[in-house]
Order: sequence, then structure tokens, then C-alpha cells
Amino acid sequence: MLRRERPAAGRGALLLAALALGGTGCTALDNALASVPVFAFLREAPFFDPYEAPRPAPEFSIPFRSPAGEAVPPIEASETGLNAFAATSWGVDPLNPADTAVQALGKLMFERYCLVCHGPAGHGDGPIIGEGKYPPIAPNLTLPATVARADGYIYALIRVGRGLMPAYGPRLTHEERWAVVTYVRALQAAAGATPARTDSAAAPAARN
Repeated sequence: MLRRERPAAGRGALLLAALALGGTGCTALDNALASVPVFAFLREAPFFDPYEAPRPAPEFSIPFRSPAGEAVPPIEASETGLNAFAATSWGVDPLNPADTAVQALGKLMFERYCLVCHGPAGHGDGPIIGEGKYPPIAPNLTLPATVARADGYIYALIRVGRGLMPAYGPRLTHEERWAVVTYVRALQAAAGATPARTDSAAAPAARN
């Protein structure tokens, strides 16, 4: 008789422990067991959040290959910082604007991340912009103020953001950011503007 009562007593002790761990029992008990490696159920495993890119290479490191593309130097999210980056060899678009694959990639990334504010043609009339919405206005990318910006400035702004413009560096690779710059230039040309672009052939040589 005593032997039959011991399992019941053990179950009662386990139930009391579960209740003491948090009232609902199951979640608290699972978390307690998961802290012991042999009982871990992978409820809380390390993983990347949606749209989160792998950690970038540390400053001054020598990269071999990265899923995010080239390890670009840090950029200060200010007018001075964006212009300073544009003035370096890193601020030169390394992609061929005549390449249809580059244009297709730029269009895809622009429609995925930029269209909501800047609109399909870059006129600042995206679906989330307007009276009673936030933000109420967005820059028209085809106006002279943006047309006159250097390619590297637009790239840097995409990467680190400024003001109401969020940073899209963690969401786009190095090549995807430049593809967006190329597509923005195509939108400006379609609007009748003539953006001045730096010769892309100079980019690799300038960094060697």
C-alpha cells in the first residue's frame, strides 16, 4: 500500500512546484526545466529577428566575405557626415546603371522599402503620406535639391538615415543600397532631370 502512494505523492510535489513557479504552471515549469541543458526544449533558441542582418564586421577588421557585401566604413548620420562619405572613394557607385539586372534589383528594393513614403515615381506621394498621417510629407526625389546630391550622399542616407528617414542599412546589403541609388537616378531621369553621376569605373581603382 505504501508503495502505491509514493508515485501519487511525487506527482503532488511536482504540481505544487509548478504552481509555486508561476500560477499557470506550464510556462514557468517549462522555463525552469529549459534552464537545465538536458531538459531544454528549444523554446528560446538564438535566431535573427525579421529583417535583422548578421552583425557587421568590426571597424578596422579585414573582411574576407560577408553576406551583407563589402564592409563599408562607419557613417555619421548628419549633413556633414553624409557629405564626407560621399567625398570618399566609397561614395562612388560601383554598379553599372545600364545593367538591367541592377535596375530590376533597385526597383524591387525601392518598391519594398521606399515607395510607401516617396511614391512609385519618387514624387513624395506614398500611401502613408498625407494630411492626418505621419509623416505628413516626404521629399520629392525628382526635385533639383535631391537631383544635385552626390550618389554617395544618397547611399549614405539610405544606410544610416537622417531626421524622419529611418536607417535601412540593416535591411539592405551594400549592393542593394547602390541599386536603389541607381533606380532613384532613373526616376529622376524619367522626370526630365539630368543627375550628375560619378563614373562607376573609378570606384574599384579608387579603393585599391
